[in-house]
Amino acid sequence: MRVACRLLLVLAVLVLRPGGASAQAVEGVGTRALGMGGAFVAVADDASATYWNPAGLATAALFSLVLDTNRAGYDDQPVPEGRGVPSGARADLRRSGTLLAFGVPPLGGTVYRLTTRSARVISAGPVPPPAGTLAELSVLRTTHAGVNLLQTVLPGVHVGTTLKYVRGTAAHGGVAPAPDDPLDAAGDLRTRTSQAFDLDAGLMVDLRRVRLGLTMRNGLEPDFATPDGARLELPRLFRSGVAVFPTDSLIVSVDADLTSTPDPAGPRRSLAAGVEQQLWNKRLAIRGGVSLSTRGDVRPAVSAGSSVSLRSGLFADGYVAVGLGDAAPGGVGVGLRFVY
Repeated sequence: MRVACRLLLVLAVLVLRPGGASAQAVEGVGTRALGMGGAFVAVADDASATYWNPAGLATAALFSLVLDTNRAGYDDQPVPEGRGVPSGARADLRRSGTLLAFGVPPLGGTVYRLTTRSARVISAGPVPPPAGTLAELSVLRTTHAGVNLLQTVLPGVHVGTTLKYVRGTAAHGGVAPAPDDPLDAAGDLRTRTSQAFDLDAGLMVDLRRVRLGLTMRNGLEPDFATPDGARLELPRLFRSGVAVFPTDSLIVSVDADLTSTPDPAGPRRSLAAGVEQQLWNKRLAIRGGVSLSTRGDVRPAVSAGSSVSLRSGLFADGYVAVGLGDAAPGGVGVGLRFVY
């Protein structure tokens, strides 16, 4: 009986596909952006625009430099039943990102690394948990090096692109029975490294008190092979945004995904709203935001962040995000930002 169950589990491993496990969401880097809940496509007025909206660099300072890092994820998130996933499946996810970017309009440059480690635990066969469980594990780590090019096509209308070289390290596999810490087990998978070229593109319409933004990520949809023959893809993603500037020190923004991001707990389409208020002659800023998915499980999260001027033009940034409800996503990040 044990042998039969193990064979069933191994067969399940062979037919599983990584699907959403390869997800790298738009909310990957940018401490200031994440402090606003990810509502940043129409703001994008510092060097992190090379990631969030390549056209936003047109609204940035004469020189801008951003360095930041963050960690995010969730545990024990329910997975919707369907497409070969039985009822009762659960998912864990860990994301991390590090960004170094600079902008001197009309040029910019960026290097960033995104790491996604995911696990989906399902029950298989007649044996009750934990013996009759299977963990589908995936790891995708991508390092992007890009050059940002900017063009003003009409007064207040800007387009931009970030041309990128991408190095990806990928792994995928199954473990039966599922380990106590599947994300830790994912780190032990054999990996394979490959390279690809990609591009992001963006549009920014600056109406002074209102900005409209549109961004496309992963335009060439690069994918990366794993040792077991699976391919983890960076799907093409579109996101739109609007930002309102009621005063010179206040920003209110809303972002909406136009496409769904694959996720181990089910496809996600983000809707985010954020606000930033600058104080004390712009030496301090406080910000907050809320984000949720308009597809599948809502999984809302709230975020808060701040910036403190260390000296003229140099700011220390930080944010924290907390999920509302069980297994909702959360995160934390810090960074330095220089504008001149």
